[in-house]
Amino acid sequence: MAVKWLNKIIGKQNQQKPRTADTVAFRDLGDRVSDRTRAELGGFFESAAQIFAEIEDAKEKLIRDIKSLKVADPPELPSRVLRVGFAARDSMIKQLNVMIDRISTPAMDYPDIMEFCKSVDIALDATIEKSAKSHHRAKYLFPKEVGAVFTDIRSIKISLAKLRDLLDRESAKIKGFDEITETIQRIDDINRDIVTGNSNIKKNSSKTDEIKREISDYTAKLEQLSQSKEWSSFVELEDRLKEREMEANNIENNMLELFIPLNKALNRMKKQSESGRYTLSKKQKELLDVCLENPISADVADVNDFLIEMLQVVESGALGLKDKKRDKIVDQIDQIMDSFAPKKERYDTLKSETYEIEHQISDLTISKTKTALERQLAEKNREITQIDEELGNLEEELKMRSIKLEDLKAELSDAVNLIEPVQIVFD
Repeated sequence: MAVKWLNKIIGKQNQQKPRTADTVAFRDLGDRVSDRTRAELGGFFESAAQIFAEIEDAKEKLIRDIKSLKVADPPELPSRVLRVGFAARDSMIKQLNVMIDRISTPAMDYPDIMEFCKSVDIALDATIEKSAKSHHRAKYLFPKEVGAVFTDIRSIKISLAKLRDLLDRESAKIKGFDEITETIQRIDDINRDIVTGNSNIKKNSSKTDEIKREISDYTAKLEQLSQSKEWSSFVELEDRLKEREMEANNIENNMLELFIPLNKALNRMKKQSESGRYTLSKKQKELLDVCLENPISADVADVNDFLIEMLQVVESGALGLKDKKRDKIVDQIDQIMDSFAPKKERYDTLKSETYEIEHQISDLTISKTKTALERQLAEKNREITQIDEELGNLEEELKMRSIKLEDLKAELSDAVNLIEPVQIVFD
């Protein structure tokens, strides 16, 4: 915070004349700082107002002189020279009018005055630079009028220089008061955020309690469901369903493991088919992919036919396999052909029974009720998880905001006490 000037200008006075600290409520501090700002900076704003009055006077004179330039009569000169001079005058007047629109007295506060000083100075310099050629040509025809216009511009620049000097002299003091005011605003903002955050926490906590009651209700209904007459039948069917699903999955995995040793040969067959070295029918290509991905889904006869074809290809040496690898693949094909049919038959039976049991379960009223309750329970648990996460994030954010708030309070107290001894009572 820019408070060195406070320590330098006011701090020594406070050391020389100890004062009892006043007590001021934080809510009243803004007005108190504003009063002190006006007292400390009254001279600055009076001087700034005088300079702005000078700028406004110069601006009005510039407007009048531009009008005079616009209607001025040129001396007797060749028409070509007159055309060039008139065009230059019009161009210069247009640029000057754009610049004049930028000159508008700002509100009497430091940031606006700084911005005015900067923007108008840039506008003046840009206008002078852009109109340099027009200025020279127009001055040839209208020396008196153009001279008056640029005298007005110089007057504005002189006033701007005075304004910059004033800002430079008082900038530290102004920034000090501005930063105190800004800190007050930041404390207000954080206080509002904390109030809003605590309100949201309270709302979410109430919502969580409500959801927990709903979860308790759903859990109780599921418990009641387990005491119903249909429950034992339902549980028995579910157990049978799980048994068959597990056995079917085991067969599926077992069959996939049986085909894994064939993968190298299958992939070589696939590449040779794609390159044209070996021709596979459309059905054989489909069966090859099935054998690689999910062999149990294939028809027994189709698998046997394909494996016989594959056996012939392997034994012919067309795949370029080493003897040991080829023999292993031949043995594996024989093993698959011996076991595939009974496993496939059992797998299909299990799938059929699974479908039938699922149908029986779906016909039970208790099944639909249980599914609905479990779905609602899962949804409520997801809501609880989401709210808990949001609450955790919000509480962490509020914790950080509270720490920042205490830092700002200490910073504000230090800064204000460099102006005058004050004990701030924060609400």
